Amino acid sequence: MLIDRFLPAFDVSEVHEVEIDAPPEIVYDAIRQADLRDPVIDALFTLREVPIRLAERLRGVPVPRAPEAFTFEDMAKKDMPWMLLAEDRGSELVIGSVGRFWQGDYGWRPVPARDFASFNEPGYAKLAISLSLWPTYGATQLRYEARTATTDMTARAHFRRYWRLIRLGVGIVMRRALGRIKAEAEKRAASQLVEVVGAESDWRDS
Repeated sequence: MLIDRFLPAFDVSEVHEVEIDAPPEIVYDAIRQADLRDPVIDALFTLREVPIRLAERLRGVPVPRAPEAFTFEDMAKKDMPWMLLAEDRGSELVIGSVGRFWQGDYGWRPVPARDFASFNEPGYAKLAISLSLWPTYGATQLRYEARTATTDMTARAHFRRYWRLIRLGVGIVMRRALGRIKAEAEKRAASQLVEVVGAESDWRDS
């Protein structure tokens, strides 16, 4: 797996899978483009970011407007605290981030993608996310894995306390994201099938 190139050793890992009734190429496009926002995910992140928003309000900082849609493709853009680490189209997408995630503001640390694997500055955690897929009997299995590694003992202690608080929520977010991708992929596959059937019908009638 591509993720092994960037984070082969880690402190914690969370893995969830789903079977999708669509071919791999359609599922892969859905991974990048499915809107990940839904009421449960929004509520969990709103709860997590209450300290940030309170601090901003006290400083008179305007509350940022929530995007109408948010995708894994958006996460890999340059103006985000995430980075695209690797991509094998149709097989696996890997994104990463570095920060002090236990802090209220996440403690984001800009790091070039080429330096992610070797980054070892004390006091930080590295997070790598892999979405990988492989064909099954008439369907596609999608695996969502999130790995986190810390760079020293102090960061490890902070992160482990934080992980105990958020692990349940992380699992919910990952499963909901898989559900959004599955729905988008299966909708696209059904639409494509309708187009094919329609084209064949037109051909027979001509």
